[in-house]
Amino acid sequence: MTAAPQGQPAAGEVRGNAPSAGPASPPPPRQEGNRPGAPDAGHPRPAQGGQPAADPPADAGPEETAAPDPRPDQESGAQDATSRLGEGSQRRARLRQAAANVAGDMVGGDKYVVLLGGRRKSLSLLSPLVVEQVRTAYVDHGARAQEDAREALADRRLLVLRGAPGLGKSAMAVRLLLGRCEASAVYHLDSAVEFASLADQLEDDDGRVEPGAGFLLDRPQDISGLDRQTYERVRGALARARAWMVITVAQGDLVDGEILAGVLDVAEETAPAPIRVVEAHVRRLLTGRDAERVMGLDGVAETVEELLGTTPACRQAGELAAELCRQFEELVHVDLDRLREHRTRLEAEDFEIWAEGLPDTAARSFALALAVLNGLPREDIAQAARSLRERLEDTAPHLRGPGPDGRTVSSRDLFATPRRRQLARLRATERDKQDGEPGRVLEYRDPGYPRRIILHAWTQYEIQGELLDWLGELAEHPSEDVRIHAATAVGVLATDSYRHIGRRVLAPWAGSDNPVHREAVAYALAVACHDSWVRTEVADLLTRWYGSDDVPLRATSVRVHGLAELADDQIAEIVPVLAVDDLRLAVAAGYALADLLAADQDAVGRILPELRRAADRHASRRPALLAFLIVASQVVVRTEEVDPDATVPEWPSLLYLAHRRAELREPFRWLWCEALNESFLHREAEQVLTNWAGLAEKDAELREMLRLLSRAVAERDGRAGRVLRDCAETWRAADRVVKLPRTATLVLGQLDIQLDHHLAPGRV
Repeated sequence: MTAAPQGQPAAGEVRGNAPSAGPASPPPPRQEGNRPGAPDAGHPRPAQGGQPAADPPADAGPEETAAPDPRPDQESGAQDATSRLGEGSQRRARLRQAAANVAGDMVGGDKYVVLLGGRRKSLSLLSPLVVEQVRTAYVDHGARAQEDAREALADRRLLVLRGAPGLGKSAMAVRLLLGRCEASAVYHLDSAVEFASLADQLEDDDGRVEPGAGFLLDRPQDISGLDRQTYERVRGALARARAWMVITVAQGDLVDGEILAGVLDVAEETAPAPIRVVEAHVRRLLTGRDAERVMGLDGVAETVEELLGTTPACRQAGELAAELCRQFEELVHVDLDRLREHRTRLEAEDFEIWAEGLPDTAARSFALALAVLNGLPREDIAQAARSLRERLEDTAPHLRGPGPDGRTVSSRDLFATPRRRQLARLRATERDKQDGEPGRVLEYRDPGYPRRIILHAWTQYEIQGELLDWLGELAEHPSEDVRIHAATAVGVLATDSYRHIGRRVLAPWAGSDNPVHREAVAYALAVACHDSWVRTEVADLLTRWYGSDDVPLRATSVRVHGLAELADDQIAEIVPVLAVDDLRLAVAAGYALADLLAADQDAVGRILPELRRAADRHASRRPALLAFLIVASQVVVRTEEVDPDATVPEWPSLLYLAHRRAELREPFRWLWCEALNESFLHREAEQVLTNWAGLAEKDAELREMLRLLSRAVAERDGRAGRVLRDCAETWRAADRVVKLPRTATLVLGQLDIQLDHHLAPGRV
C-alpha cells in the first residue's frame, strides 16, 4: 500500500442508523460448532417468537484442517459476527448512550471533566426540565430588579445572588444565564466545588472554557472560600471565553468583603407572590382556556393562598400548580381536600413525592419501563410497560359492579390515559428520532430520573423478583438497543445490591450457553464498575471466571475486559484465550477487541501485532484470524470527522488506519493474506470484503484504499491474491442481485497487473 500522510484518525463512534454499506448477499446457512471457522455460539439472531436463539451444542467431532467446509445448513455464528459491518462501533455508542440515559453517570457526546477534591467528575448540563420551566413559567421580581440583575451580570460576568429560601434565586439565575447563552450550553456545577481551583475546573481537557457557556453554582457548600483573588481569576477565564457564571447563596452567608461589588441581594419585597407563580405554572401546563377555568373554580384561589400564604415559596408554588392541573385533567374539577393533603407532603423530598404519587400499577409500570428504556422508541417502551404491569397486577378474581353507563368496569382499560397525559404526569417528553427516521422516542426531561426511579422501585417495594424477571425478558429482546438498556439497568441495581444481583443474575447469565446472556453481563458490569467497591469485587470475580475450565464463564470475562478498564493492559487479558481452539472464545475475543478499538482508535497499534503473533502460532491460528475478521468488520470511523468530502458515513477503521499509518500496513497485509488462505474462514473473509466493497462502490477514496489493499495482498502472496480475485469476480457476477461494478473493475484491474507481472512463475 502506498504511503499516505501521517495523521491521527478521529475515534469514530456510530450513532443512529446502521452503516449505509451495500451488504453482502446472504450466505448459505450452516452448522454451528465449537471451533473457529466451524460453528459459533457467538451472536445468534433472534429465533421465531421474537427471542434470540440459544447456543447450539458444541461440536465434539475431530478437527478437519484441509477438507472443504462440512457444515450443514444452520446459521454460522462466525459468519454472523463478521457480517455486522460497523456493529462494534454502534455497540459502543449504544452502550454509552444507555449509560447516559439509564445510569445517569455519563454524558453522551463531548463533555467537560472537572477535578473536585482530586476526583475526576462529569460536569452536567442543566436539567432540560428546569430550562423548560424557567422559559415558560418564570415570574420576575419586577422590571427594576430584573434589569439590575442583568446589568450586574453583563458588567461582572460572575454574579452572586444572595437571598432567603423561596425567593426564586435559582430560577432567576437560570433566566439570566439563558438570556446570555441562547446558543450555548448551560452547565450545573457541583455544590462541593473547591473555589481555590475553580478557574481550572471550568476548563476542558484542552485547557479552555467553552466559548459562550453558562455555569450555575447553586448553594455551594462553602462560599467563604471564594476570595478576591479566586474571584478575579474566574472572571478572567470567563471573560476570555465570553462565558458567564451565576452563584446562588443563602441569606446571611458571608462573602469576602472585597467582592461585595459582585453580590446582588435578592429582596423579599420584590419576589413574586405565590399565587402569581401558581398561575404561571398552570398556564404552562394547560391551554389558555383550561388555565382560566382552573384558577376560576370556586375556592381554588383562596385555598392556594391559604396553603402558601404570602411568604415567597416559588418551588412549592410550582408543585401546587402541578397538582391542580393533574386533578383538573383527571376529574375535570379540583378536590380541595386532596389539594391540602398534597401540600402537607411538600416538605418531603420532591422526587419521593412524585414517585409515590403515581396513581396505579399502570402508571408505575410505565414509569419504570421509561426509566429502563429512556430515549428509545415509544413502541418498545409501551410493550415493556405492559409486560411489567402484567407481572405486577393482582390477577385474582374480583367481583366487579357496573359503571355509570351500566357496563362492567374493566380492570385493564388500555384507553384510560392517553400518552400525552401520561408523559406530563411522568415529567417526560417525546421527540423525533434522529436522522429523519419516522417515529418518536420518549425520555424523561430530567436525565437524573431514570436511575433514581429504578433504585426507588428496587428499594421501596417488594418487587425484586418480578423486576429481575422482567429485566431478564428485556435482555433477550430482538432489539439490541433494548437489550443494552436492560443490561445497563441491571448494572445500576448491582451498584446497590451487588451480592444479590451477582447470585440472582450475573453468575447464571455468565455461565449460560446463550451468548445474549453473556453479553448482558458484560454490559451490566461495565456500568456497575463505576462504583469503586463493586469494581474491586468484579476484578476478583473475573480472575476466577478467566481461570475457569468453563468456556462460557471464560468467554464472559473476555467480553467484560473489552468494555471495562479493570486491568492495566486489557489486550493482554483478551488475546491469550485465542490459544484455546473454541469458537465461543474466538468470537468473544473478536467482540472484545472490537469494543476496545471502537473506544480508542490508537489501540490498533497493539491489536494488529498481537493478532499477528497469535495467528503465527498453530494452536491459535484460526481463532486469531477469526478475531481479526470480526474487528475488521465491526469497527468503522465516521467520515465526517476525517474527510468531509466522503460520500458514505463510515469507512472501515482497519482499512482507513492502515492507509494512514505505515507501521500498521505489514501486519494488516499479513493477516489478510492468512485469512484469505484459510479455507475454513473463506466465507467469513469474503463477507467482510464484500461489505467493504459495498461501501466503496459509493466512495472513490474508499475504492482507492481497497485497490491498494488488493495490490499489497497480491504482492505478498499469489494464492491469497487469486482468492481475492475470485471474491471480486462475484461483485459483478451476472446472477448477483446488487452488483458492485466500479469496485470490482478497479480491484480486478489491479490484481491482474500484480498476478501477471509481479508474482514468481509457478507460485501457488
